[in-house]
Amino acid sequence: MLHRNAVLAVAIAAMVAGGACRKPAKVILTKDQRMRIQENILAEAPTPKYLLNANFSDMVKLIGVDLSVEPAQAGSELVITYYWESLKPVTGAWKIFVHLELPGGKRMVLDHVPVGELYPINQWVQGEIIQDVQKFIVDREAKTGNAVLWAGIFNEEIYQARGGGDRMTLVNKDQVPNDGDNRVQVARFLVHGRDKATRPAPQLVSMRAAGPIQVDGDLGDPAWAQAVVSSPFPAAGGGPGDPARAVTVRSLWDDTHLYFAFDVRDQQIGSTFTKRDDELWNQDCVELYLDGAADGKDYLEIQVSPANVVFDALFTSHRTPEWQTAKRHDVPGLQTAVVVDGTLNRHDDEDRGYTVEVSVPLASIPGLTPIPPQDGNTLRVNFFRIESRDGKVVGANAFSPAGGDFHDLDKAGTLRFAVPAAEPAPGAHVAPLPIASRPGTEPVAARALRRPPGEVRPGKDMRKAVRSLPTR
Repeated sequence: MLHRNAVLAVAIAAMVAGGACRKPAKVILTKDQRMRIQENILAEAPTPKYLLNANFSDMVKLIGVDLSVEPAQAGSELVITYYWESLKPVTGAWKIFVHLELPGGKRMVLDHVPVGELYPINQWVQGEIIQDVQKFIVDREAKTGNAVLWAGIFNEEIYQARGGGDRMTLVNKDQVPNDGDNRVQVARFLVHGRDKATRPAPQLVSMRAAGPIQVDGDLGDPAWAQAVVSSPFPAAGGGPGDPARAVTVRSLWDDTHLYFAFDVRDQQIGSTFTKRDDELWNQDCVELYLDGAADGKDYLEIQVSPANVVFDALFTSHRTPEWQTAKRHDVPGLQTAVVVDGTLNRHDDEDRGYTVEVSVPLASIPGLTPIPPQDGNTLRVNFFRIESRDGKVVGANAFSPAGGDFHDLDKAGTLRFAVPAAEPAPGAHVAPLPIASRPGTEPVAARALRRPPGEVRPGKDMRKAVRSLPTR
């Protein structure tokens, strides 16, 4: 690609009140400015990480974008490189609009004229591919979570004259992630906020599955051999975990489903609950929190006991509605399975542990886009293990310690969707032989759990746990 790394574009910047932008001024370019424009007209089509091919009014195509760094850091520089193609000449003062939706509800408005305000769209020549580099500082007060970058093409003069209709029409809406209002979802990436400056959020790499996965609790399937295994969970309060009671998680995905597998070491396995949506957290179980939009809204909580009993719920915001109402939501298409290495609910012997396999349809995770995911997309997640002895909770472990509130998703970690390279990634963990593949294990039948989602009403989660453990 010609001059791809030779460009230093003018920094533009930050918040623009109300999203209004100045009208592009007609400028007389210097020789250096004309050279800079020429350097940003590419001789061949690029291959950006975030490939879109979004067609605006059959006049301009957004081929895709690259980001300078992922995850981004609040208060640090981020460089976005857009790649545009001129499909036919354009008249009028059209500009690029960019909305960076940050975790916690903040928005950065990054509207601009391409190539550092030097090369307006109405000057583009048909057939040109334009490299458009934009530098800015990520809001210093941004929280940790997923950021979403949106873009499109607008005309402020049209808006002022008509009160609407100021955006170029996205022609291929069925092929490009968008909001239905001619705004394209360009990229989705993790931001480390100031709230986690001293403790980076843990990340679980979810590899694209190389083959079919049978949800039976047996992690000896060939597909699981490629999975990256997490580090053993620390204690839920952040302290070190007990190696004798270690728990790890791994994940895979395909075009339609996201899969999780837990390997839990436990010397006394017990859960006497038998009904769906029982209070499983009062005995042995594992828990998953899935926040598709990374905004603390419409997030799923899924629990699975060693007896393969499920609790699943949808919360519209932090602990809202109360869990008795939230549990009316059954995750469509959810499947779980457990294999026990020992004897369930028998306290006079020593068990070894259990494995849990969970399959969640991607379409059942609110706010998750695009589907299927692209390499590098992220999902905010957290995982917990509750341990009981003689029917009483004695401890808990967390993928990302959340202090006294398991629902504090600002302290959750992330899952990154990845496509395997030809060779294993350097430093990747080799999955140990899971419990389900060891001789003498006791399978618990897999259950496909399907029921139409129930109504969710606002309220407050009133669940309680023993005083020695973090409040649930």
